[in-house]
Amino acid sequence: MRIRHLLATTLLVASANAVAADDASSSGAEAAGDSVQLPTKTLGILQLNAQAEVAFRIAEGARIPAEHLGWNVIVCDSLGDPARMASCAESLLNQGSDAIVTVAIEPAPIMAQLRKANEAGVPWVTLGGGTTPNDLITAQYAPLETEMSDLLHEYLIEKLDEREGDDKEIAISTFSQVWAGKQRSDDLYVDLEGTNISVVDEHVSDLANQIADARQSVTSQLTAFPNVDALLGTANYTVPVMGQLVAQRFPGKQFPERPLVVGYLDDLVNLETVRRGQADAIATMRLDAASWVGVDQLAQFFARGEALDPEAYLNAKDVYGMDLREATLVTTDNLPPEGEYVQPTDDFESFFKAKWAAEFGIGG
Repeated sequence: MRIRHLLATTLLVASANAVAADDASSSGAEAAGDSVQLPTKTLGILQLNAQAEVAFRIAEGARIPAEHLGWNVIVCDSLGDPARMASCAESLLNQGSDAIVTVAIEPAPIMAQLRKANEAGVPWVTLGGGTTPNDLITAQYAPLETEMSDLLHEYLIEKLDEREGDDKEIAISTFSQVWAGKQRSDDLYVDLEGTNISVVDEHVSDLANQIADARQSVTSQLTAFPNVDALLGTANYTVPVMGQLVAQRFPGKQFPERPLVVGYLDDLVNLETVRRGQADAIATMRLDAASWVGVDQLAQFFARGEALDPEAYLNAKDVYGMDLREATLVTTDNLPPEGEYVQPTDDFESFFKAKWAAEFGIGG
């Protein structure tokens, strides 16, 4: 009976997904502009660090639709090194990129290349995570980080009431040298105002040495603050490290007998850490949706000469009729099936493929 039930559930989910895809395809066709020829272009992708699963997914969210459109794609991974960011950007321009998209790269280390692209009329787009505003960036397609952080902080504040003691302490790891990380950690301090929770330690991650740095910093925090009530990582790659090290320090224990472990983004390893009971919650959203928006905006620019709409992602409901900023708090109660990411309500991939089929005669 259990096998029949699981099979029936699988078929129902598959049927629901098929309906959602059909609806998205119909909506995409309806949203399409007049039929026009799309020229073949070369897209340069400047990666922050592909070792981080979410950064890889954001870049893939640009590569996959760009190649679907028939464009050439060049990817250069900066590995989190500011000097390499500049050399990557220079290489992408020298290889004839007609547009460049970056994964949360700050303007400061690539100012010379931003100026060069601007002078050459090469659009420059930031994806996945916002950066410090700069007039040389054509458009940024990134979420309001507070939509995820507010969800996570509300959960954190409520759950810490379950720990003994009046005053609670948390230690955090952040990547505040990147705009998105700074927004998340800044929002934490705002949300903790007026509570009995204080941040006893804040570690700034080494983006060029992510996992080793996370392991060392979390170990240090647990040693310096053995009674800490929670660990929070604003960078996605810290979640499994925190979970593993807390499990080693508190074998067989679950919250509230061990510190609360929370973080960001539904990397498969993060979801598995929640599934194993080593992390308690992650806040997430489909950041690659912004990449598809960026590619669509570039396609409209090259095919129709339309300026990129800088609000196309944040105002996706008005521009595309879809909610692309759907934030989710994942716990053991709502984990997606093993090996799968959290699925958005709106199937943006089917939407854009149908839109481009109607506009450019691509796919179908």
